[in-house]
Amino acid sequence: MYLAVKVKSDLFHKWSLLDYKVLAAQWRQSSRLLCSITHQPDCSSAFSETSAVSLPAFQQSNHMNTLSEQYKIEAQREHINIRSIFCTDESDPTKHTMAHEGLFYRVPDNVFNSHQATGLRKDFQKMLKAFHEVCIMIRKPALEVFDILENVNFDHPPAKIILYGKDGCGKSITLAHVVHYCYQKNWLIVDIPWAGHWLNRQVEIAQSTHNQDRMNFPFVATAWLQLFKSRNLQLIKDLTTTKTYVWSKRETTEEGTPLQELIDFGLNRQRFADDCIGALLREIRIRASEKRIKVLVSINGLNAFWQNTTQREVDKQLIPAAKLTIVHNFKKMFLPTWNNGIFVGTVDTTANSFSQREKVTPLYLLGKEGFEFMDPFIPIEVSNYTEKEVHSCLEYYIERMWIQNPRGRSDDGKKELIFLSNKHPYELTRICASW
Repeated sequence: MYLAVKVKSDLFHKWSLLDYKVLAAQWRQSSRLLCSITHQPDCSSAFSETSAVSLPAFQQSNHMNTLSEQYKIEAQREHINIRSIFCTDESDPTKHTMAHEGLFYRVPDNVFNSHQATGLRKDFQKMLKAFHEVCIMIRKPALEVFDILENVNFDHPPAKIILYGKDGCGKSITLAHVVHYCYQKNWLIVDIPWAGHWLNRQVEIAQSTHNQDRMNFPFVATAWLQLFKSRNLQLIKDLTTTKTYVWSKRETTEEGTPLQELIDFGLNRQRFADDCIGALLREIRIRASEKRIKVLVSINGLNAFWQNTTQREVDKQLIPAAKLTIVHNFKKMFLPTWNNGIFVGTVDTTANSFSQREKVTPLYLLGKEGFEFMDPFIPIEVSNYTEKEVHSCLEYYIERMWIQNPRGRSDDGKKELIFLSNKHPYELTRICASW
């Protein structure tokens, strides 16, 4: 039987690891078939450098020697977990340390869908669907937040941490990493995936039933109540109200009512949904101070609280966010009137009006009023990738076939991608999509 194999040696440097694995499998199959015909031992042992099995004469050609050497290299690499270069098997964020910095970790699908997906960019979510997995890079800003959470005194009023940085540098993903950390710690998570949606959506508005100077967003309020219930139902099932809430002459929520029933009332009676959020947040602050629960308050796009909405009053003036009942209730979570909780949020230029997007610092984005309201807080910058992070990201994109051009897999190609993106996370993702 005549077996002819001809491979140009200069192509081996352009082939991906997947190509080598396919060729190796084909080579083993051909070798075993040949051995079965000539009554030789299994030639798959030829992949071992110490093998003493003699090969058929036709394999002694230069082409076959080159191919054999490449297959030997591939056989050795098959025993190495390539993903260990840029990924870690530690999927529990509570165990992440500086030793894991720059590595990706796998997020369980159920955790991502219930606690993280709603606050991330739509294009990033589409990319994750293409990857068929959810992986988040472990970066220094998230590790700094973890260190604060481990060492902060929860007997004091909640510490406030604000993530800031250029658009596309990963503030929302870092916040998602923090949310996963607190989820693993079994904390109650009170979060707003993106505060900007509250201001820029044309939805029904109504005058508050509790304060005539405020405005309600019933649709927005019921959506948030449903989100909170789906995420924290197990943690609030044993909690009850500490006072009686009167909604109207006929409708009240008695003291000792389970918080789940308070939420259901707001879902069924949208007219009172905004005020139900105020009552719910009040009960959370009380129960946290009693050490019954530990609370993470997480808001993506915090600076939207000090902007104008796209809704107009009767006199055609834009309604400021401060006049919204739901915003007023959430601002109470920043006051030093309770403990056993912490706030972690982001400030983002896209949460501001188009005329206030020149800088990315908290002072500029929050404005004088917002900065003074949040002070004191701990600012943590989320910047471009480090050298280790950008190479780890490129290796991950190559492994997930996000980079398919052979040049992009070479050292020169990687340098070009790093230069074109300037290590900016979003720009790197966008540029690699065309390679």
